[in-house]
Amino acid sequence: MKMICIFLLLSISVMADAEVYRWVDKDGKTHFSDNKPKTAAEDITAKIKKQNIDTSTQEHQKLEEIFRKENAADREFKQQQAQPTEEQLQRCKKAKQYLHNIDGRVQFIDEQGKMVNVTEEERKARVLETRTFIQKNCKN
Repeated sequence: MKMICIFLLLSISVMADAEVYRWVDKDGKTHFSDNKPKTAAEDITAKIKKQNIDTSTQEHQKLEEIFRKENAADREFKQQQAQPTEEQLQRCKKAKQYLHNIDGRVQFIDEQGKMVNVTEEERKARVLETRTFIQKNCKN
């Protein structure tokens, strides 16, 4: 089993070591490829092999610190989002009270105190809309 793992690791590292070619076409446009073109091309693999790679312990520690801070900031943001504001709590309370009031046979009254005719379908639609709001916005 160990031999298979070692063979796989070695074969992966060989596959990752691709060659890079550069050439200029007839229009003066520069191209790069890991496949050798049929036209004359310069093998630039050795020139770019180790560019922008820093495997030092210090760089790894810097990256770990950056990710640690980002993860901590993400957790803090999610916790803040999970805690409802006072305004959200009040809206939920009003929505629940409204749902309680319109669930069943009711009469709707406008701002002037006059009765408003509402069909059963309209009432059911309001109930459904209010329930959906509560499920989406209220935790409890």
